Amino acid sequence: MARIGDNPIPFDDEVSVSVDDENVVTVEGPKGTLTEQIDPEMTVEIHDDHVVVRRPTDQKRHRSLHGLSRSLIVNMVEGVTDGYKKELKIIGVGYRAQMSNGALEIALGYSHPIFFLPPSDVSVSVDSERGQDDIIIVEGVDKELVGQVAAKIRSLRPPEPYKGKGVRYKVERRQRIHDSIREDMFGTSVRPRLSVYRSNKYIYAQLIDDMEGQTLASASSLADDIEGDTPVEQSRAVGALLAERAQDEGIEKAVFDRGGYKYHGRVQALAEGAREGGLRL
Repeated sequence: MARIGDNPIPFDDEVSVSVDDENVVTVEGPKGTLTEQIDPEMTVEIHDDHVVVRRPTDQKRHRSLHGLSRSLIVNMVEGVTDGYKKELKIIGVGYRAQMSNGALEIALGYSHPIFFLPPSDVSVSVDSERGQDDIIIVEGVDKELVGQVAAKIRSLRPPEPYKGKGVRYKVERRQRIHDSIREDMFGTSVRPRLSVYRSNKYIYAQLIDDMEGQTLASASSLADDIEGDTPVEQSRAVGALLAERAQDEGIEKAVFDRGGYKYHGRVQALAEGAREGGLRL
């Protein structure tokens, strides 16, 4: 943190920064005003367009406080200039949210709705679209307070590990219970996760964007256009079809999730078919 502390903190003409004799820093900007008590051992120097924090010695404690003090002021400048925002997604049948007389009303599968009254310095709103999961938007100038409010809302019904039902951050990685032999994998819109499921007769594969919880492309041996006399040949055809549909979506590479199955037989054939079709795994 010491090297971070040496960097000056720039601010524009819309922001004013001041420090009093008690080392309390006040930052005013278009979004609001914030104050923060900086450790008395740190020196805060205010210039025309930037702030510099100095430490008295190179002791370990002072080096730690140096970086911390600078980060606090940076967060204040960014907060009063652009503000902070956290988005949470509600996932579950019958789970919904709405604003009611300034309070957040949430139905999360309990016998009664939950009412959450946010602090006056934080704005909470709900983005609802038909057929889509409700999005709770938490905004404010204080980074710490915005994070605390978002965490409190999430704690009302944390996402469960099987289907992910509950309240989670929009960009949160969902941790689902899976076979312990599979390493933690995560798919994005650019490089989705190729998930495989097979039964004794059929095999199914899909490309999943875990960040948004969406299936981008899929293919199954039940499709009419799947050719092959043996299950292995059909699995290879499923992989090739999935690669073709991935290219239609602009997807060139994926993370291969064999779902606990051995890389053998039909699972291996599907992966090889996808590679032959141009999908990089």
